[in-house]
Amino acid sequence: MSLRVSRNDQRSHRNTHIENENRSSHGLRTVARVGFFASLFAFTCWLSLYPISAEAKAKAGQSFPALKVAPFPGKAPLNAKSLQGKVVIYDFWAAWCEPCKVELPALEKLYQKYKGQGLVVVGVNVDDDANDGKAFLQDHPVSFPVVYDKNKGMVEGLGVETMPTSFIVDRSGKIHRVHAGFKSGDEKKLEKEIVELLK
Repeated sequence: MSLRVSRNDQRSHRNTHIENENRSSHGLRTVARVGFFASLFAFTCWLSLYPISAEAKAKAGQSFPALKVAPFPGKAPLNAKSLQGKVVIYDFWAAWCEPCKVELPALEKLYQKYKGQGLVVVGVNVDDDANDGKAFLQDHPVSFPVVYDKNKGMVEGLGVETMPTSFIVDRSGKIHRVHAGFKSGDEKKLEKEIVELLK
């Protein structure tokens, strides 16, 4: 009789131990799932602020197409003829673009420094609502021309997938370089390329 009780106690102990292991294993799996989805959410948020750079379809050596854009609110209409024979940076930007907060002031400094030598910067806003871009420029003002790609025709035609994306165009109208994305310090690289084209 005592032997049966002992065996029953052993079975009960084993069952309790297995149940505890199952609970522990289930808890670990739950924590792992929560951690995975939290990491996925954080990565998605990071991408929205700092998207992975993707190259545009338009490449160096190709002619930059004629601008088909609308006037930007509060800015004078751009005279395309004024760009002929100039080194031009066409910069595609948007109000929701976090790196644009660094890039546009950097482009403004380059424009002020080299406009007397033949540099023109053209900001091409791609916001769904141009008023968003206008509000953005109140905090990050620029003196260079700004236009509005209202129907995203330029974005689609050039294959722009990253904000910001800038096209450096030489005096003959050929694309010299395409830059997708921007981080602090990139303006030094841009300046070096601009100086070479202005010679």
